[in-house]
Amino acid sequence: MVESTLRVRDWCDQTIARMFSEGEVAAIVMAKRWMKQLQAPENQARALALMALCHYRAGDERQAEQELQAAQLYLAEVRGEERLAAELLLRHVEAQGLRRAGRLEAAQQLLSSLHAQRARRNRCEAYLSAAALATVYSMSKNDVKALDHFYQALDLARETGLAPVLVNALNNLGSFESDLLNLEDGARHLHECLNKALRLGSRRQIIFAAGNLVPCLCQMGCADRALEVARLHLMNRISDDLPPSLQRQEEIAMALLESGHVDEAAAVLRGEPSIDPMSNEKLTLRTSLWARILLAQGQVQEALDLCLRRQRELEGEPVADTLPVERVNLLRVAAQAATRYGDSALGYRLLEKAFAKHEQLLGVAAKSRQMSLRFAHRMREAERERDLAKKTADQVQQLNELLKSRVMETARLQKLLQAQALEDPLTHLGNRRQLIEAGSALLTLAIRNHEVLSVAVIDLDHFKEVNDLHGHEAGDKVLRAFGDLARRTMRAEDLVCRYGGEEFVLLLPKAHAAQAVERVAQLLQAFMSLHFEDGASARFACSFSAGVADSETAGDSLDLLLSRADSALYGAKAAGRSRVYVWSCED
Repeated sequence: MVESTLRVRDWCDQTIARMFSEGEVAAIVMAKRWMKQLQAPENQARALALMALCHYRAGDERQAEQELQAAQLYLAEVRGEERLAAELLLRHVEAQGLRRAGRLEAAQQLLSSLHAQRARRNRCEAYLSAAALATVYSMSKNDVKALDHFYQALDLARETGLAPVLVNALNNLGSFESDLLNLEDGARHLHECLNKALRLGSRRQIIFAAGNLVPCLCQMGCADRALEVARLHLMNRISDDLPPSLQRQEEIAMALLESGHVDEAAAVLRGEPSIDPMSNEKLTLRTSLWARILLAQGQVQEALDLCLRRQRELEGEPVADTLPVERVNLLRVAAQAATRYGDSALGYRLLEKAFAKHEQLLGVAAKSRQMSLRFAHRMREAERERDLAKKTADQVQQLNELLKSRVMETARLQKLLQAQALEDPLTHLGNRRQLIEAGSALLTLAIRNHEVLSVAVIDLDHFKEVNDLHGHEAGDKVLRAFGDLARRTMRAEDLVCRYGGEEFVLLLPKAHAAQAVERVAQLLQAFMSLHFEDGASARFACSFSAGVADSETAGDSLDLLLSRADSALYGAKAAGRSRVYVWSCED
């Protein structure tokens, strides 16, 4: 389920990124391919929602509404977290429909509720809602909130890690700042946007970025740089087969006019203007540009009539999408045309209106600059806090890993110390303590399971003489050799312990006394076949004596069992050593 969820989110993110970098058609193709591969109802709903979003952006509202209705039917089959994620995406698309229908207040309310849930949403989808909410605020002339949310959208775009999404966010913010005459911040963001779009290689996003940067540079008085951007990144990329959203004739003409290329600007503006359903209306900009061309060609009356006719249209039925700066430019060109036509009074009135509107814009620009500084500072602080939180989290993780390793090392040392406390250091067999602890446990288990446990007590014969004649080093070799041999000879479940000195004890679970005697006798034969050398190269052999007893008559007393085996051992020694005796009640 986790893998599937991650795959769905990745498909959604990539589809949104493709919508920005390659356009709505490419994103729809990707969403359709997704629908064929991931056929769960929640996946079908999300894919249809993304297709509806693309059709809204392309201006095909009828198709978008059909896909949205189909998505709702799939959503009705979904429950749990999958339903919530798909439902939030559908609500975002519904908000785009409300915005396209001009119901800005309803769109704002819906997008605000989605933006409030951004912490629990996919970063890419949260970005979509933040950017859409900023756009709705800008359309409602709430510049403060619009700028705030464009900055929040930029922050979310950086968190997505997707270059096309970041380019889109920078383009939105930079163009909006430029519209508010906050040209310094607008140019900075648009330059970053263009550079990232060039590295990404997205023709679509290069055109968007350059198309917004050109008028910003023109307003800053950087005509040469504006024309350079237009020639490098617009003229060689724009063609008639591109959709209206990628036609930038007005921006190219503006750059040419600012640099004095009047005839070339006129050639660019010939033909019908492209109408983009998602962008600002450009008729006012095109009118002022044509009027400037007519003035440059000496057609003063035509230029004045063109401006006044557009001015009456704006006053009689205000066009909400016309930018304030374009209205100012239209008034300035009209004033220039009126003055040159000889109507200085009209020219003065038009210029006075232009100055008044420009003053308002300058106030907005100053406020925008102040807000941009504040929001940029807020974003830097948020980024610093995130970096600090990440650094703290990394340090906590390192400390946890260090603590974990220390705990593991402590446990290992404790285990080692515990093993050493139960181990004879010379033979690495169990010691007397292990014999008592393990022997008691084995005897209890045998009694509980109605089984038998045998004990063999072994004493190496004449071991004192070995030490006296051959030295203690040779004696240690004999003890180690016996330990190694006993471990190899006995079963895995048998326990071999050094009881002290040259005395050893064997615990044999599930073995009666007779079976134990047979195994110990085999061990004796193997031990007697070993030959040892001392420092003087003298060869010698050793043997042992052993006594065996089992638990059938000893009850639950390990001490009694050991005592009986020890008694049998003395019997073996008394009989001449190098043999195995079993305890009997007659001993």
